[in-house]
Amino acid sequence: MVRRFASFVREKYSYIIISSLIAGIVVGFYTSYPGMLLRRFSVLFVVVMIASMGFTITFRSFALALRDLKGFSVGMLLNFVIAPLICFAIALAVPQREMVVGLILIGAVPCAGMAIVWAGLLDGNAPLAVVINTGTMIFAPFFIPLIMLLLVGSYVKINALAMFLNLIYTILIPVIVGMLLREFAEKRVDVKKYLPLCPAISAICAVFLMFIAVNTSVPVILKNLNLLPPLLAATAVIFPILFTFAYLLSSRLFDKAKNVAITYSCGMKNLPIALAIAIMSFGTLTALPVAVAFAFQMLTAVAFY
Repeated sequence: MVRRFASFVREKYSYIIISSLIAGIVVGFYTSYPGMLLRRFSVLFVVVMIASMGFTITFRSFALALRDLKGFSVGMLLNFVIAPLICFAIALAVPQREMVVGLILIGAVPCAGMAIVWAGLLDGNAPLAVVINTGTMIFAPFFIPLIMLLLVGSYVKINALAMFLNLIYTILIPVIVGMLLREFAEKRVDVKKYLPLCPAISAICAVFLMFIAVNTSVPVILKNLNLLPPLLAATAVIFPILFTFAYLLSSRLFDKAKNVAITYSCGMKNLPIALAIAIMSFGTLTALPVAVAFAFQMLTAVAFY
């Protein structure tokens, strides 16, 4: 049953995401109460989602992959410098301040865990994808507040210290707890049988966060329909640009296997984390660009595949 559930979520994830998006919109036309109700559990969804990701990571694999300092450094540069600046440049075309924050948040968060899967499917350097994913997850609480303060501090009030502490509690600690649980469990059970369940659990938590963001945003959008065209236009171009930039840069520096790993690890962003930050630290409209971005990220990943 565990394998069947994990396989179903992995194979149908794009359909699950789109269905959640549509459900949030349709229900939002009538009421935002379901989203507001689920929002009370948003911190729980985030912690479970992140801890599940952490369980798939081992300290040993992280240490081994760190030996490729050049690949790791390029991955960190693309994720925490280039991506936020690209999203900042795109966001300048959007008039609504909260949406600007959401668009920049897309670029500021760690890379997506699914990038490891895509890299594996394309015979990419999976260990490098793992270390970029792990590194960005671990350093995210330190970089995200700084990025947001520098890029959107003039748009909205940013409490960098509060955001930093929030990210420590909701990202760094759950990641480390997940990794420690993995080390503890490996000495007692066959962990490999349960590993496929972790991405599935993380994905389902992300689906709930997406529904919350979309369902609670619909009433606001209906009152401001003029926001839709710039929102869709800005969100649609983010991932093609991120993927293309990562691909062109890494193709000049690395072989094909590493090029694949860096393209996906730096082109794909951990949108569930962006959603969680938007929901917990900013307004309703901040989460909307992130929710819409799920569909465009998936389409771009498929196109590059």
